Amino acid sequence: MSSGGPPELRDPDQMLGRLLASVHRRTGDAVVGRLALNRRGPGEAAVVGSAAPAEGLLMQRPASVRLKYREQAMNCARRYWPLNVVKVMGDAVDAVQDLIADLEEERLADATCDRLLRVSSGMGRVLALPQHVQLPLALAGYDYVQEVEDYLSTCTERLVAQARSSKQLLDSELSPYFHVSEASWLGMLEVSQDLADDLDLAHREALSLSRAVAAVEEASTDFRGADLQLVDLDGVDLEGIRWDASTGWPPEWKERIWKASLAASTGDGDLIVGVKPSDSTVSADI
Repeated sequence: MSSGGPPELRDPDQMLGRLLASVHRRTGDAVVGRLALNRRGPGEAAVVGSAAPAEGLLMQRPASVRLKYREQAMNCARRYWPLNVVKVMGDAVDAVQDLIADLEEERLADATCDRLLRVSSGMGRVLALPQHVQLPLALAGYDYVQEVEDYLSTCTERLVAQARSSKQLLDSELSPYFHVSEASWLGMLEVSQDLADDLDLAHREALSLSRAVAAVEEASTDFRGADLQLVDLDGVDLEGIRWDASTGWPPEWKERIWKASLAASTGDGDLIVGVKPSDSTVSADI
């Protein structure tokens, strides 16, 4: 009354809906904020987070096996990471959170429908991720590659299942509201909140897949302290391998490896094998 007149009367259900939506949004923003710490921009490498037990097991496999089958393992990782799924799902979370904010104010931005169409299209690309491949049992020594395949496919299956659920909710329940002349704000809000919850879960699964890909890349490139003196390196792609002074190379390969390597940017004595011999000299004290 002191602010210039009697308060505006509102439908109690509508007021309760807005209160719940406001609480949901604040909670969702907090969750999205935490998840955003691990998000990546376009073209960035997979997220490196705390290693799960399965991730650690890959590094525990013998260095000779990881080196021999590193190309197959890396190709497997690339198949399961054809696009930045963390960014795709993160953009979807952001779009729906913005939609919830607009619906709380009973307004919609002009580009909302187009933005949700892009979200649906992005999730469609996630659904096209590769299916599990069972390698022939006759391929001796491929148990490591199969382990990599199983590990990545498990993460992918969880992500695809959650993305499929989210896409169905978006396409079948939320999108139709945009084609109704007098759509219910509260109805759209409730569906959007459910979709936001599903997308949060999908984003977490995308992060899990990203960490899995990073674990495969680490197991395929990190050979610091490894004993490779008895490994046949003929025909093995060594580009990008990280090693240090404690790594043991076959005697006939030591000089070639030193010439082809450059000091890593970390400054902790690590070396990276390049494509071709380096023109600069690497200190023997590294």
